[in-house]
Amino acid sequence: MTATSLLFKWLSAACFCLASPLVQAATPIPGLTPVDMRGLWFPKSEAGAAQCASYLGRHPVEPEQGALVIHERQMVQWLQPGQSTTIFVTDVQPRRRNTWRIQGLVDAPPYEVPKVLETYVLELRQDELHWSSRREDAQLSDKVDTSVFSRCGY
Repeated sequence: MTATSLLFKWLSAACFCLASPLVQAATPIPGLTPVDMRGLWFPKSEAGAAQCASYLGRHPVEPEQGALVIHERQMVQWLQPGQSTTIFVTDVQPRRRNTWRIQGLVDAPPYEVPKVLETYVLELRQDELHWSSRREDAQLSDKVDTSVFSRCGY
């Protein structure tokens, strides 16, 4: 072996060791929502903006009806006071830039019924979150329901 080939092997190994943690940090962890998606969201409307301002002003125990909170492994949407739909995230797959397919077990009132696995597509457009879903019994040709949320707070 020549000194040049030893130097090349040493430099290659050093670059690999330095780059490996960076690649791991950029790779999403399965079952975790993307960091930019996490937080408190309200429907994008004048009423949603008023609800956000009200929430930030008084910091209640739970947000008002229509609010969506996204955590690492679950998403919670408030239906009415004391009732919410919780989606326990089981899989997150990137579709394209700022768009993910998320599957989760849905726990909705009445909470005694078995949880159902549902699939959603979530897309971030600056401070807007577009949440698309299709009814459980819908055909592929049926319209997809999309809700638009605005970030509240941070």
